[in-house]
Amino acid sequence: MGAWDVSVFGNDDAADFMYEFDEANTVAQVVPVLEDALDAVLLSSPEVDASDGAAGLAAAALVVAWSEPEMLADDEDYAPQPWPRTADPLPGQLRAKAANVLDRMKKAEGNELAELWAESGQSAEFAAEIGRWSARFA
Repeated sequence: MGAWDVSVFGNDDAADFMYEFDEANTVAQVVPVLEDALDAVLLSSPEVDASDGAAGLAAAALVVAWSEPEMLADDEDYAPQPWPRTADPLPGQLRAKAANVLDRMKKAEGNELAELWAESGQSAEFAAEIGRWSARFA
């Protein structure tokens, strides 16, 4: 895994995922990209692949940031700018999927990305980063 910090955007897989938004400026263009990344995590079993997990976490964070763009203040170098791309709301099911992805990625079991952060000795920092985003659903 090419990672430079525990931010949900601070790795190569999330950075690759962000390129999907270069030309996506409407809800109709953004929703399928977000939903595909969220579904890749939600439909994977028994283990979430690290690259799917990284893209899913980035997608979940972008769903949160759609209504709370200030959440991206620490991630301006990595997240698509501007965000959100339009004032139109995202469909409600994306918030539910994003919350489920964050819950799934908090669990170390069957989560290759969490295993990699544990091997690096930064599992607490990784969990805290996920918690920062999932707290928005509490």
